[in-house]
Amino acid sequence: MKNGYFKLQFTDHESYVSLFPPVDGGNPIQVDELRDYLVSKGFPNVDVVALKQVIDAQTKQENIKIADKKGIPCPESFRVSISADKMTATCRFYPPSTGGAELTAPDIKSTLKLEGVNKGVDDKAIAAYLAGRQYCTDIVLARGEAPKPGEDAVIEYFFNTNPNLKPKLNDDGSVDFFSLSAISVVKKGDKLATLTKEVAGEPGFNVTGDVLPPPEVKKLTLKYGRNIDLSEDELSIFSAVDGHASLVEGKVFVSDVYEVSDVDTSTGNIEYAGNVCVLGNVKTGFSIKADGDVEVRGVVENATIEAAGNVTIARGMNGMGKGTINAGGNVISKFLENANVTAGGYVHAEAILHSNVIAKGEVTVTGKRGFITGGVIRTPESISAKTIGSEMGVDTELEVGTDPKLTLKVNSLNAEIATLKKRVEQAEPALITLTTKIKSGEQLRPEQILYFKQISAQYKEMKDELTAKLNEVNELMDAMDATSGREACIKVEGYAYPGTKITISETTTVLTKPVQHGKFVKEGADVRVKGI
Repeated sequence: MKNGYFKLQFTDHESYVSLFPPVDGGNPIQVDELRDYLVSKGFPNVDVVALKQVIDAQTKQENIKIADKKGIPCPESFRVSISADKMTATCRFYPPSTGGAELTAPDIKSTLKLEGVNKGVDDKAIAAYLAGRQYCTDIVLARGEAPKPGEDAVIEYFFNTNPNLKPKLNDDGSVDFFSLSAISVVKKGDKLATLTKEVAGEPGFNVTGDVLPPPEVKKLTLKYGRNIDLSEDELSIFSAVDGHASLVEGKVFVSDVYEVSDVDTSTGNIEYAGNVCVLGNVKTGFSIKADGDVEVRGVVENATIEAAGNVTIARGMNGMGKGTINAGGNVISKFLENANVTAGGYVHAEAILHSNVIAKGEVTVTGKRGFITGGVIRTPESISAKTIGSEMGVDTELEVGTDPKLTLKVNSLNAEIATLKKRVEQAEPALITLTTKIKSGEQLRPEQILYFKQISAQYKEMKDELTAKLNEVNELMDAMDATSGREACIKVEGYAYPGTKITISETTTVLTKPVQHGKFVKEGADVRVKGI
């Protein structure tokens, strides 16, 4: 494909313009372009209409006289057009006239420079043009280079930065508001985030030589709070403690204290590797499990709290008969009502009402009220309160001097032993009968032989299990005897009312009359009251 073009031809006394038609679908000569060229070369009075008629109809080269004089020879030339964005310089070449000189590569480059093209000249495009000159054709001889974008810095987080607080849908189609994913739990040494630093872009240029800066890249830094370690290359951060991670306004925090307003449908049940602090209340049906301490600054309803450490409840607990506290350490509560409490340390409250309390340390009930009314309190240490029982004779049991967990275990084993003994007794008659028949030489039927083997094996298994449980009970009793010698006592500053059951190191008494300002101790085989 080749565009149509024109060329000035001269004789000694005349000037002509030769018109060359396009080839293989090229564009025809543009009349306006031809007119402007002729005017620039000193031929302003050309009949443009006549030229257009020839161009529109031409199929071969046409030579049209334009003057009765010889023109001035014109060298090969070109027009330069710089794009609006200055990223390309497009040239349009015109052939030399008769006697005119052809352009060379240096000629083209110097002309481009004069036209303001200072950079990006395409030497290959110039060489290609010179090797096969095409006139009246747009040829790009210079190109700018766009700036190369860099890469923004990126921080990849390895914990849930957007916790899903949507309730879980159960298999039966109901909604479980108790199981929500509100905590991003992390362990010590867990990677929290990695920074991939920004990569600067490369500047570009346009054909006039202006530098084109690359787009700004986003720069980031790792922002973090305490309990976080930074890697040596300063590109990664790691948790320094067991706890939970959160992202707040681009900053990573790790805390070993998980703090919530309330434990309810907005949080679901909480299971956490560190300490838990509830600023408000723990609602009925919800649970907290913590590897550290649990602090509740409001009240606890019929809920479950399990802590490896201490449990503190600022405004008390009304467990409604089912609420449970299981602490590896101490339990401190404003009051405990209708609650089930197990503590690996001491228990301290201003009042305990109708609750089951098992503690390894002392149980102290003091304060404005300081009463224990109803329920069962057990500890191998001492119990002290202002008031024990009530004037109405509410059943209240206090037990000290033996480890309550050992006592419960012994009671459970004794129940199992009783069941085993009964099963052994039930199996013995049939076993004795069949054994007697075998010893007398009586021939047993096949099904009798099979039954004898089965019952013999079961009998041996039950006897072995019975022996093991009896041995375990004996060991536990020895352990209980070892603790029963400690000076456990029950102190009452005010009154202990009738109906209260007092047990000290397995010696029990039930009060039949009020006791005021006294200390219950074990002396010999009796429980006695002494002054404080």
